Amino acid sequence: MDILTVHVARQPIFNRQEQTVAYELLYRNENGHHPGKLVNADQATIDVLAASLLSIGLEQISGGKQLFINFTKNLLLQDFPDFLTAESIVIEILEDVDANPEVLAACQILKEKGYIIALDDFLLNASNKGLVKYADIIKVDFLNTTKAERRKMKNEMMNNHITWLAEKVEKREHFLEALEEGFDLFQGFFFSKPALMSAKSIPRFSQNYFTILKEVMQDSPDVKKTARLIEADLTLSYKLLKLLNKTAFIRRGKVKTIHQAIMLIGLEELKKWLFFIMADSSNAKCSEEIIRTSLIRAKTLEQLSFSYFPDEPSSQFFLLGMFSMIDVLLNEPMAIILRDLPIDGKVKQALLLEEGRLSNMLKLIKEMESGHWTTASRISKQLQIEDRILSESYQEALKWGDIVLKETTSLDRI
Repeated sequence: MDILTVHVARQPIFNRQEQTVAYELLYRNENGHHPGKLVNADQATIDVLAASLLSIGLEQISGGKQLFINFTKNLLLQDFPDFLTAESIVIEILEDVDANPEVLAACQILKEKGYIIALDDFLLNASNKGLVKYADIIKVDFLNTTKAERRKMKNEMMNNHITWLAEKVEKREHFLEALEEGFDLFQGFFFSKPALMSAKSIPRFSQNYFTILKEVMQDSPDVKKTARLIEADLTLSYKLLKLLNKTAFIRRGKVKTIHQAIMLIGLEELKKWLFFIMADSSNAKCSEEIIRTSLIRAKTLEQLSFSYFPDEPSSQFFLLGMFSMIDVLLNEPMAIILRDLPIDGKVKQALLLEEGRLSNMLKLIKEMESGHWTTASRISKQLQIEDRILSESYQEALKWGDIVLKETTSLDRI
């Protein structure tokens, strides 16, 4: 199985006391290198966000500090999901973005949502002047501007409440000069070169995201059907729950099912999350057998829940089965993976094979897979599950798993 490693570089931003107050996140390719001008700027930002949020972890990268992230014109005009919180991210508008009406309207919306806006490599001119009213921070390239240009620009914007950031500060003399000119923030090789941060990326199995998007884009989407489609995709379920953990929604409590997750965030927000996850280009294909096993476990547990635990949400049993192979998929200890997922405590305990009914249900399925019929029979008796119902549920799950795999692999060939 091909597990990709994703990379993001971060460069610290310092205050006048040379203390780190923020980081800028920078795109790096699959080899951990700067690609020059060969990468699409839109995709670079999406990949940086995906690697930071889904693989490395925003907390690990930020260390509790704000993160500056480059935004192109196209991305500014997107209605970004709520997991890009104003508390953690500074929107850094690239230098080639002009102040046209669409961009200004997008900036107004971002300001209303509480985002800090920085203007990158800024040199005041007629095409970008309109952006100044929305700017909290202006970044000035210290190597490519003269002292006269900087003084003129600062004088023209004296009435705006702006924090000035000197970037490409590569020598002590530059730092001292920027201090004298009244800059408050500083970034450059003099302080620190960008440091590389890496993590494994969860592989993607299928392209059935399009099927899910087709459903949620209906005039009256079926929430239950949408939940079932997402539940059948291990990668999407994992990423959706991990993103949910980054938002204020999780403060309301742990999530027991994908259906509950959708109800928490709403269908409109779900659409944005799906587009974001689909746009992540860092994914590799994962083992079909891992998906097959996850699907069969999930469906078997769900069928058993219908027969024996009708008062409990069947999706909780399905989720247990789908996530039971996530440690194999990511090649990481289950305990580490679960740390970032807002799953109900009972499901987590079961995935860690701690004692309990759900855990015994999962153990039962695993013993069946291994052909340990004596042990499986003993566990089923403890759970008061009839061998006939167990066998029928498992056989039905085998057929269902084959159907799902056939559908998703046919989508891959489109």
